Amino acid sequence: MLCITFSLRRDSRLFYYCQKRFKKKVAKITNTGRALEYFDTALSPVYQNRWPSIRLALLSKQKYVSVLNNFADCQSTIEDFHNFGAADIRQRYSHFVKHMKTEEASQSSSEADVCDSQGQDDHMKATVSVRPSLMELDDDELAVRAKEESHSHYPEEYRRRALAQDPAGSHDLDLNSRVVLPSDVGPEGSSVLHDHVPATKLKGLENWLEETDIFVDTNRTDDEIGLQREIQKQPINLPSSLQIFTFRKGDITNFPQPKLDQQMKVYTHYLMDGASLLPVLALDLQPGERLLDLCAAPGGKTLLALQTMLPGMVVSNDVTEGRIQRLKNVLKEYIPSNLTQIQDSVIVTERDGCKPWEHEAFDKVLVDAPCLTDRHVLHESDNSIFTPKRTKERLRLPELQSQLLVSALQMVRPGGSVVYSTCTLSPLQNDGVVHLALSKIWQETRIDCCVVDLTHAVRPLSFLYRLGTNLGLRYGQIVLPSLLSNFGPMYFAKIKRLK
Repeated sequence: MLCITFSLRRDSRLFYYCQKRFKKKVAKITNTGRALEYFDTALSPVYQNRWPSIRLALLSKQKYVSVLNNFADCQSTIEDFHNFGAADIRQRYSHFVKHMKTEEASQSSSEADVCDSQGQDDHMKATVSVRPSLMELDDDELAVRAKEESHSHYPEEYRRRALAQDPAGSHDLDLNSRVVLPSDVGPEGSSVLHDHVPATKLKGLENWLEETDIFVDTNRTDDEIGLQREIQKQPINLPSSLQIFTFRKGDITNFPQPKLDQQMKVYTHYLMDGASLLPVLALDLQPGERLLDLCAAPGGKTLLALQTMLPGMVVSNDVTEGRIQRLKNVLKEYIPSNLTQIQDSVIVTERDGCKPWEHEAFDKVLVDAPCLTDRHVLHESDNSIFTPKRTKERLRLPELQSQLLVSALQMVRPGGSVVYSTCTLSPLQNDGVVHLALSKIWQETRIDCCVVDLTHAVRPLSFLYRLGTNLGLRYGQIVLPSLLSNFGPMYFAKIKRLK
């Protein structure tokens, strides 16, 4: 009896050991995996044949620019940058601004000649048209045109990219894989913002609640919300005090880490995503203006605004103590404590940005809103917005973003401007939020707004960025990640308050 019992125990232990040893392991879904699955499903139909290259860039090494600190001795740093092959953005930007103006003058002259000449046939009129400049087009558009045309106008690299693309269009939208269902949230019969996100439910992800389920009654036309538009014809201004270095497209050399200026006790330069320059430049800061950075942490955009040497006052705000501490650390590391004039011009506040605390008090307001942070969530799992416990927070992001923008429009003075920006490719969190906020402003306040079209103004910067075009954007501009220029994503829209 004892032998039988021992044998059974031995066999039982052996069985459980084998079961544990050879049990098929189920792959654990990580937060980065959830994020990538979401982007593949939600963004592929939006960006279509551009999505594979965007996806690859998001998963690849990010590119930075270096902003020199005007409050430190940076001469040796500049020499180091030149030795590494980095270039001052201003020099190239000036060249492209000049090129654009020359091109426009040539086109105007050609059009005038056509108008003055009578009886010319259509062929003659076509010969005076100006071919699109390389700097106007993003990389994918160049590839498409290079495939269709044999002109040497297009470099060989774009032709090779075009030929390498899937001719069957395997990345096009698969209509059978998506199911559009009514919203599960909101009043019965409410309409969903389908023009910004094409579906509210995704086949295979039926248990997911999409952002569009949270938003209803937002598909009003511009006329219905009293919206006016203005085209900014002048190129974006690059303030003379800004010294920003970058490496050319395709060059992924690392900048050296910032050094400590022993005399001023601050760091020599600040590394940031190059696309983060654009929201601050779009503000078009003027001397003595009062600026509010509504969602300022970690502080890069506040620091950039201070480096322009233009604002008379910068109010740098965020909502939590932890984020405020990060902001204060950046300011401490780059603004010398003995420069009392600069120190006194910076006010750090800890307030809920969704509730305006000063009406019509600022000349410019920057709303760099919390968002999906596409690049970050694909590389970091800790505390990701895609962790299951933060699902509700993620779904409520567009609501938070729109509240922040509405608040900003109430705090800017008539004649002042608000720039709204995100680092996500989500159409709903970009154009969709702007539309929702403008609709709320029209319905709930007496404020009149004007959207400033920056399409023309950012053209000279296409030597640096891959600017998204032909994406149906109604209000803003977007920088798309690219292996050649791996900045962004960055969406930004400028709104001027009229009254």
